Amino acid sequence: MEKFKNFFTGTNKRLRITTAIFMLGVAYLFASFGFIGLCSLIILISGLMIYEFNKLFNPKLGLKFIWDEISIVGVLTLFCFNRVLWQVPNYYFSVALVGLFCSSMLANIASDRKHWLLESITPLYIGFGVMSILYAYLYSSIMAIIYMFIITISTDTGAFFIGSSLGGPKLWVRISPKKTWSGAIGGTLCAFAFGTTFILNLLWNNNAGDFTSLSLWGAISLGLSCFSQCGDLFESWLKRLNGIKDSSNLIPGHGGFLDRFDSILFVAPIFALILAFAKVGFLGL
Repeated sequence: MEKFKNFFTGTNKRLRITTAIFMLGVAYLFASFGFIGLCSLIILISGLMIYEFNKLFNPKLGLKFIWDEISIVGVLTLFCFNRVLWQVPNYYFSVALVGLFCSSMLANIASDRKHWLLESITPLYIGFGVMSILYAYLYSSIMAIIYMFIITISTDTGAFFIGSSLGGPKLWVRISPKKTWSGAIGGTLCAFAFGTTFILNLLWNNNAGDFTSLSLWGAISLGLSCFSQCGDLFESWLKRLNGIKDSSNLIPGHGGFLDRFDSILFVAPIFALILAFAKVGFLGL
């Protein structure tokens, strides 16, 4: 119980909570402008994450960072304008990100960088991760984005509280020394509870769905929670590889944008794919 009290006390904890509330307010303000507002916010955040990702490997930012910003943010911007102006098939923009990845990989091989493959994944890791959030919105609605954040936040919060309370064997000491198996399982169960409850509320309000579809959504919530934790571990590994605690200090009390959105970058592509299958009738959602 004392650990729960400590989470909400102290200057740093109050700063984290205040910043989180402020970020929710900013997100609501942008989302109130519809698709254009949502795109503007997501593109802004993606630019900041690209900055942080490049900083992990190269404290002195150079041409690669400038190219990543221009090319990836450019593709994301065109993707957003496409829905309003041109109606070009969306997969062309995904192909463009794959092309950027391949060109970045060739450039990094030629420059003989130590972590050339990891430094090349920016278009896929951040670009495609962010684009998948927009895909989910286009396939469904803003509720799809809310659902993904419910999964990631409940996983992270549940893992912290349950892991701190129960302790036990460590999950992966070399990557994240504080994470435990009890926290990982607890976070997944929390995501299942909150995610399924959110979907049940939507189905109830829309008089849609049945037990089978609800069971499927429960399985999806469990699966996405696992991917959420993989995203968290992957970013922890990147930071540990480069001897860095936080991706930046751009968010007071939270670290960087990559620290806060690492999970969603893994969850969004999987969820967008699930929604795509549902849209063409492969899943009975």
